[in-house]
Amino acid sequence: MGKVNQLFKDLMARFGKGAAKVDLILNRNQFQLGDVAEGKLVIQGGAAEQKINKIDVRLMVVIRYDETEYVHAVTSIPFYESFTIHPGEYKEFPFQCQLPYDLMISGHYVTYFFNTELDIAGGIDQKDRDYIEILCPQSLQQVLNALNHLGFREKHDSRKFNGHVQEFAFFPTDFLQGKAEELEFVVAVQPDGVRLLLELDLISFGHEKELKREVFIPNHLLESEDGLVSELKRILEEMAEYAHTDYHHDSHYGHSYHGHSHHGHGHHSSGMAGAVGGFAAGVVGAMVVNEMLDNDDGDDDDGGLEGFFEDED
Repeated sequence: MGKVNQLFKDLMARFGKGAAKVDLILNRNQFQLGDVAEGKLVIQGGAAEQKINKIDVRLMVVIRYDETEYVHAVTSIPFYESFTIHPGEYKEFPFQCQLPYDLMISGHYVTYFFNTELDIAGGIDQKDRDYIEILCPQSLQQVLNALNHLGFREKHDSRKFNGHVQEFAFFPTDFLQGKAEELEFVVAVQPDGVRLLLELDLISFGHEKELKREVFIPNHLLESEDGLVSELKRILEEMAEYAHTDYHHDSHYGHSYHGHSHHGHGHHSSGMAGAVGGFAAGVVGAMVVNEMLDNDDGDDDDGGLEGFFEDED
């Protein structure tokens, strides 16, 4: 009778009932770019002895783009060693994963999770899913804090992937309220500071007008909360002041400004396309474009940052 019961348990385990379980337990679930995710993999034996071929852990990104959800593997951490797990046996393995530096930041349109799969010989594989959050780098967070101080609030559709890079979007609640509808930017985090391509959508005589300006904010200014707030306010006021002109000049930090109407894009070469791609889209962004979105329209950017914004027309 005991042998019959065991045969029944073995059969049920093959179909997933009473099978071994896998659980990835992380020490934390919030990370900065480049952090090491650490924890342990726990295997709990089921009702029958089972052979485990391998354990696969993959970091997955989920991107909502153009009303479609795309899921892609960022990196894989395989455990190729096979072993046998006995009924009720407990096994534990250390886990470590170096997170890339060029991931997009978590938001409503970008999410990440570790997908753990237990490959069971002759049975149904068991899976576990653990969501993590990729936080803004400190230098970028300081910019967000300064904008918040000025009364800009991040929109629900901020941090979305536009097919090239990740965009941050805000609406005014105090400063520039009634004059501006939206502030967007793409960002390149550099060792010596942060480079932004700002796009300010202004209301001018009942028509929307877009103004773009590329600025570089050095580390010493990022470290001064009051100074950063004052500088961002100055830059945005200057953009709004020249809303009715097609004005070009050197800014305080030596970076160019170019205003244009909604239907006219000026040619502005900055050489920063690689830097913005390196942070804001990165390897993941390139894979999304090339493999997930099958974006093969052959459009070329003009060499500057402006091409990274979606053309609303």
